[in-house]
Amino acid sequence: MTTAAEMIDCLLDVYLLALAGVDQCPDSAPPEVKGRLLANVERAERAFSDAAADGLVRDCSHLVPVVRQLFAANRLGRQSLRNAEPIARLVSELERATCLAVEIAGELNPSPESSGSTLR
Repeated sequence: MTTAAEMIDCLLDVYLLALAGVDQCPDSAPPEVKGRLLANVERAERAFSDAAADGLVRDCSHLVPVVRQLFAANRLGRQSLRNAEPIARLVSELERATCLAVEIAGELNPSPESSGSTLR
């Protein structure tokens, strides 16, 4: 996976998983967990929109290792949703994936308004 379009698809997956996490959150979840899920959706949405706005024309081959990590994180999040893992564990997995998405978006759109930071 090296094209920007494929990477943006991966960032869309992060956003959709984040939305699913909010949808699966039980009413009985602690307010801090609900807040983390909602904040995660906002960050994932911002990462996706930042990348989609500017990332389609860039060479992304240098991001392949991070994208592989993101695929693995998305796979784990999807599996946790299917297995009805405890919401506290799920939110941590979704946040990890979103952090990777924010890093990728920052590389695709390094403007000052971007939600991401440059990769280490």
